[in-house]
Amino acid sequence: MDSVWIKSLKQGGGHSYHRRAFNHDYFAPFIYHIILKKTKDCECFGTIVGDARILPGLPGSADIEESKLGKIIAKAIVHLPYEFPILKQYQFRVMPDHVHILLQVLFRSDRHLDFYIDQLRTRIASKYSKLLGREVEDTDIFEIGYCDKPLFLKRSLDVLYNYIRHNPHRLAMRQQYPKFFQNIRKLRIEDVEYAAYGNLFLFRNPDKDAVKINKDSKPEEIQAKKAVWLSAVSKDTILVSPFISKAEKDIRTEAEAIGAKIIHIVHEAFPERFKPAAHDFALCSEGRLLIISLGLPIGTILTYPICFRMNALAKSIASGH
Repeated sequence: MDSVWIKSLKQGGGHSYHRRAFNHDYFAPFIYHIILKKTKDCECFGTIVGDARILPGLPGSADIEESKLGKIIAKAIVHLPYEFPILKQYQFRVMPDHVHILLQVLFRSDRHLDFYIDQLRTRIASKYSKLLGREVEDTDIFEIGYCDKPLFLKRSLDVLYNYIRHNPHRLAMRQQYPKFFQNIRKLRIEDVEYAAYGNLFLFRNPDKDAVKINKDSKPEEIQAKKAVWLSAVSKDTILVSPFISKAEKDIRTEAEAIGAKIIHIVHEAFPERFKPAAHDFALCSEGRLLIISLGLPIGTILTYPICFRMNALAKSIASGH
């Protein structure tokens, strides 16, 4: 059977949750954040239960009640390292329409990472077929391809572990209390307090990248950077930037068109009873936008030092501070 990677290439790739890390050695020992996406017609893997107002981990807090299929998926993930001792499973979370797995290849393998993910998908399909009493393919459950995020040195395993564990809380908050993202709140970054409006959970996402285009960049350089950022967006990376130049604004527009989540740095303070323009308000309500303000007086002219400060803040946020 073709690996899911080969199937993805045959389909042309490019879909969210399906991007792979370029120039990465998938036979080497490494830790990966794996995401498998449910097909449109497949039953949900589970439903949200509990109250998002209760802190994660406490009784009654938001969680996922797995469906029968969700339980099959969870059991297959737990058993995978027993079938392949070369693997170590740190954490996983079955969500209603996708699955997160924090998986480590312990030592160099003679098999590509695709093989192990393909085996997982095949085992899930086999168990589900027995449950339904009819033949089910893995592609009836999961979209073709998958997303992997190698855990490079700049990413914290603990931060990623907590991010995956708290997925139900963030989803429950979006579903149960959408107006939570329509308020100004305080956000402390490196001992400085900022005003923020929108989805604060974006700040906690461990996958963030700062967008900055130098004014002397050549068109081909801009296109190359844009391709990298759009690829990152397809893997659910958050783009952080003041989006000052036309090139940066264009990148934001294209990224939003493919479902990007954005952290936008602005220099002016939020006025009393602040509400962003319709476009940004809609993105905030959907949980796709967080606006962070430097708090400068309204009407402050945008200068080079202010731009430098905003880009420095974006870089700091993207690096995890």
